[in-house]
Amino acid sequence: MIKIVGLGPGAKEALTVGTVELLKGKAKVLFRTEKHPNVEYLKSLGVTFESYDYMYEKFDSFDDVYNSIAMDIIEQYKKFNEVVYAVPGHPLVAEKSVTLLIKYCQKENIQYEIVPAVSFIDAVIETLKLDPIDGIKIIDAFDIKNQILDKRVGLLITQVYNQFIASETKLSLLEYYNDESEIYFIRAAGVKGLESVRKIKLFELDRQQDIDYLTSIYIP
Repeated sequence: MIKIVGLGPGAKEALTVGTVELLKGKAKVLFRTEKHPNVEYLKSLGVTFESYDYMYEKFDSFDDVYNSIAMDIIEQYKKFNEVVYAVPGHPLVAEKSVTLLIKYCQKENIQYEIVPAVSFIDAVIETLKLDPIDGIKIIDAFDIKNQILDKRVGLLITQVYNQFIASETKLSLLEYYNDESEIYFIRAAGVKGLESVRKIKLFELDRQQDIDYLTSIYIP
């Protein structure tokens, strides 16, 4: 079986007991990326794993990266029979590699299980004191050009992880919002000691110095 687990938004307190036990078990453990605040903690618990970070250097597009990861997990399953695949946050929230992996599992009749986890959306909602029932649209920064934005609901944009992506995101948003619009810059939501949340103007987005893989933005 392939078990798909989430590492939470970054705080070790958000890791579930079930996930930790699976990661410490005898199955082959694969991480989509080693770039996650909980990785060092998991290593201290004796968790051993292989990561797919090298895939990001191998391919030019993220679609190719995620497709190659999903296909390799299938091959690893055929070799080891028991595989645990770990991703940041929740496996079913903004995880293209998981979507593709599920598709391949269904195609080849391979059993898989999604293990519940805390998502980064949970952390953002708690940090900003949002109630999703008021309306929230969640999109990936890489897909923003394909989206029709709705200013009637809050907009959460994920994976704004470097200056270039931030600049591209800003340009897309300026088609809908004034450059003086207030937005929330969110880094490492829910991770004590790393979390940074501040209001900035939209035009300032790509001028932030601490943009990294833990960055999202929210527009009320």
